[in-house]
Amino acid sequence: MRVVRHFKSTLRYSKNILTIAFILTLLSCDRIKRKGDAVIGKTKQTVSKTRQKISDKKNQLVDKVFPAYDNWKADTENNKRRFKEHLQVDPTQDVKDIYAYGDFMGIDYKVLIAFKCDTATINKIVSIKKMALSKEAYDDGLSFGAEFPWWDKKAIEQIKPYKVGKEYEYWEYLWYDHKNKVAYYEEFSL
Repeated sequence: MRVVRHFKSTLRYSKNILTIAFILTLLSCDRIKRKGDAVIGKTKQTVSKTRQKISDKKNQLVDKVFPAYDNWKADTENNKRRFKEHLQVDPTQDVKDIYAYGDFMGIDYKVLIAFKCDTATINKIVSIKKMALSKEAYDDGLSFGAEFPWWDKKAIEQIKPYKVGKEYEYWEYLWYDHKNKVAYYEEFSL
């Protein structure tokens, strides 16, 4: 009888130990699962960030080789980049409605940028690019066939431009309509 009681008490003791071991195993598995989920989450974030960096770098490289000009929509990121690239100033708060066009077919190139701004921005561009007011009575830059609603040829005909360049190489023109606060920039090679 004593052996049976001892066996029953050992059996209860073993059951308790097994139950405790089982509960600890479940708790450990849950902790391991949570840690695994955290590691997977961090890995997914890292992969996502890396993909974004690769995509951004690819877009930058493509933009350097084939710069995008959005000539039918104002204030796009491409047009803001072209503004900064060609005019050598960051677009400030007063700069709005930036349109840009670029033609790089053939051996020559042509860039047109139109935007609204204050006189201070024009003065800054003229200073940085070392432009001077044209000495000619009529100077409308390079004529071209493309027509854009934002490029007002009639207004440009009435304005004396600032310009800089080298004969037989390149020219840059900047017209500013003081009344409407609209600027027209043209850059081309010969």
